[in-house]
Amino acid sequence: MNHYWTLNFNSESSLLSGAVVAGDAGNASIYFNPATISEIEKGSNLSFAASLFSWGIYSYRNALGDDIHLNGTNFNVIPQFLSYSVRSNDSKLSFALTAITRLKENINLNYYNSRALDILLEIPGKENYSTSYGYELNFIDNWIGMAGSYDISRHFKVGASLFVSIAQLNYKNQYSAVAFSPSDTLWVNGVPNPSFVAESSYNESYRFNHVRLIGKLGFSYVADRWRFGLNITTESFPLFSVKNEALRTQRVSDITNPENGEFLNGYMITNGLIGNDVNTSLKYPRSVSAGFIYDVKKGKKRLYFTVEYFSKIEPYRMVDAPIRDDITSSIVYDRLKNKDWLSVADASNQVVNLAVAYRWRLKNDLLFLNGFRTDFNNVKYVNYGDLNDLNKINTTNFDIYHYTAGFQFLVLKKYQLIAGGELSFGYDTHLEQVANFTNPVEYDPIDNRILQGPLKNDMSIYYFGFNVYLGITLNFQGKRQGRTETIQ
Repeated sequence: MNHYWTLNFNSESSLLSGAVVAGDAGNASIYFNPATISEIEKGSNLSFAASLFSWGIYSYRNALGDDIHLNGTNFNVIPQFLSYSVRSNDSKLSFALTAITRLKENINLNYYNSRALDILLEIPGKENYSTSYGYELNFIDNWIGMAGSYDISRHFKVGASLFVSIAQLNYKNQYSAVAFSPSDTLWVNGVPNPSFVAESSYNESYRFNHVRLIGKLGFSYVADRWRFGLNITTESFPLFSVKNEALRTQRVSDITNPENGEFLNGYMITNGLIGNDVNTSLKYPRSVSAGFIYDVKKGKKRLYFTVEYFSKIEPYRMVDAPIRDDITSSIVYDRLKNKDWLSVADASNQVVNLAVAYRWRLKNDLLFLNGFRTDFNNVKYVNYGDLNDLNKINTTNFDIYHYTAGFQFLVLKKYQLIAGGELSFGYDTHLEQVANFTNPVEYDPIDNRILQGPLKNDMSIYYFGFNVYLGITLNFQGKRQGRTETIQ
């Protein structure tokens, strides 16, 4: 959810890595630049994804301590692109409808371990030290939209589109560290005492669906071998949210202070709200994209370039919950730095992404397309300003780079097929660990770590992605889009 250019629309635009603001986006034109819908010369076109195989591997090295790694994979087979466009005979107007999945992210990480370790001051010998960690991030952003374009002249076109975005977030993050004696009885100075369980646990869960409006205004200019495109995307306009759920809990019990040998006061901080008791929103930034297409060898080879600027999103409350004073004991509440316990802050930095692509005509009805694009993270080093003390969604902040390649076929002069794939790679190093279950101490008064070791900047993240594209465009009146008319 921190990347803007993770695009998989199963059209030729995907094989060209999205470098299609100036044209050749096919029925994905409604998204990249609505002015280029006018490339349709006559008839109507229906495009859909026959299938999409998406496979991603996440590796978090030293995430939970020295040599304690987290690995996750996600696998998706989903149709996520449907578009219909139409243009009447000799008309300067073109229209399109589409339903796309702009972004789908699914990360699940789990860990559990139990070992014998001498960690508690009050219990002689080794205790059972059990730790667990669970993380789930499911985010999907579906766009449903309509668009129109108008030919102002033979060379200059303008278009606009309007989308309803339905963003769904389901997020969970929890860890637990427990230490207890294998015996039920604890002997102190020859006196039997019941044993106890030392515990430090944390759990947060947020879930909501947010509906918003997003508009686009596009321009296209064609001159000999050159084509230029400009597209302006508005920031999102919130409509409403449904299925709001928020929960955050922290618990500590039976911990001894090593400085004086006394038990610390156990505590529990918890707050949970559902429905209209909590407000949610998710912002999308305004952006400007520009690009060109150059016919290196007219009708045979084409060079594509696109750059897009995404504006900064100022810090705001993604989850806005009322402040309550009954979430813990009065003593703990008075010492609590952030009494706005359940609210969540969000923000993003400005980002500039670019894409380059190249197309070869191998035969009259066969094209080879390939491209490269950046996909920079928008939360790396982000400043939350006055909201810095609020809770945040724990997400990755590495950059991703994509390479795409594949073929476009023309069958019976009215069925356009695309088949290809994408390789993606991203990484980041020297990150702060999520937790440290290596060499834990019962309590560290310096940083208030309980049943853990100190967090170190030793975590590295690696991501490998592989997608397979397969899509089809059907033309119902025999003529194809002007951008590929020479194939016939």
